[in-house]
Amino acid sequence: MNTHSILSKGEVEMIQIKEITDNQKEEIKNLMIKNWGSTKMVSRGIIHDLSQLPGYVAAERDEIQGIITYHIYQDECEIVSLDSFQENRGIGSRLLDAVIEKAKRTGCGRVWLITTNDNLHAMGFYQKRHFSMKALHLNAVNDARKLKPEIPLYSEEGIPIMHEIEFERLFI
Repeated sequence: MNTHSILSKGEVEMIQIKEITDNQKEEIKNLMIKNWGSTKMVSRGIIHDLSQLPGYVAAERDEIQGIITYHIYQDECEIVSLDSFQENRGIGSRLLDAVIEKAKRTGCGRVWLITTNDNLHAMGFYQKRHFSMKALHLNAVNDARKLKPEIPLYSEEGIPIMHEIEFERLFI
């Protein structure tokens, strides 16, 4: 079992990272709809159903604190979604580490992901964790909106959401 103790306000809390189970799928589906507008995620023109992908949850006292989903195809692993419901506790980093370890065990030479140009927090997060910007896919979000119309035109900060940015981490 992968556990990590975090001291917070004088009490010891246990965050456990575990693979998603069938029993959690409905709760995860509801969380994905709440956070992403649906269980659909579009990256590079491919529609993924987040509720059907493998992944990991970060749980504390049986309450989900974070979720990561991924898709392994041939020798590559795409991180399709990453949600941490409590910032600055290492939850996102630990979930990311779990997928990276899974990808290495599976023989993947690359872990990659797509984020959008407005997601400045994610761009910094991944770069701090040794991911490199691989490609800028100009105006790709316009095509993604054809597959997932719920994608907003602007971020909460007022940034036009237009481009997909591909990040990767190589293991070869």
